[in-house]
Amino acid sequence: MATSKARAYYALVSRLKRAGLPFSSALPGSDFRDWDLVLTTAEEAGGLGEKALALEELDENPGIFRGQVISRLSGESEVILVGVDPGKRTGMAVFYGQTKLASSTFDSVGTICSRIGAFARGIPSSRVLIRVGNGNGPMVSKLVDGLRREVPDATIEVVDESGTSTRSPKMRGVQRDQVAAARIAFRKGDVVSRGTTRTRD
Repeated sequence: MATSKARAYYALVSRLKRAGLPFSSALPGSDFRDWDLVLTTAEEAGGLGEKALALEELDENPGIFRGQVISRLSGESEVILVGVDPGKRTGMAVFYGQTKLASSTFDSVGTICSRIGAFARGIPSSRVLIRVGNGNGPMVSKLVDGLRREVPDATIEVVDESGTSTRSPKMRGVQRDQVAAARIAFRKGDVVSRGTTRTRD
């Protein structure tokens, strides 16, 4: 991270900490030859070339922010992988390749579809793969329809979710929903909507 602007510095530090990402600080004009990525401002990005990632391009949501940084470091080549555990409380887990970005629980189909869309639009990737557990038939149909509209280029699979819910008494309901969603994300299912491979300019 390199910026001489105090407000931008504190904004970047705050977002990096919330996203759980390690970082080093330097002043603009330092030697960045050994750095893979430099977070800075749009105004200060000149001369850094592809190493620069401007604050103005980064999302305030910690999970999306984390995905944007990791995506740039990986050459934007990984898959955004999403697991959804439908129910009265619907769990969601989002990964970039094998790296977990976020997990949440929702009580609205529209809200979860919108949140998944925000991850898909905000993070450069090779493709988007969404896996939905099959435990609640009517909700699965609503989720698939909503996701098709919100993320039209995503591949959507419906997954046999048996055995994905943890039985640990130490975990509360919300935690169980999110753990189940993470397990669903990595379980192959039946394709119900086939997406596309993303192209990069």
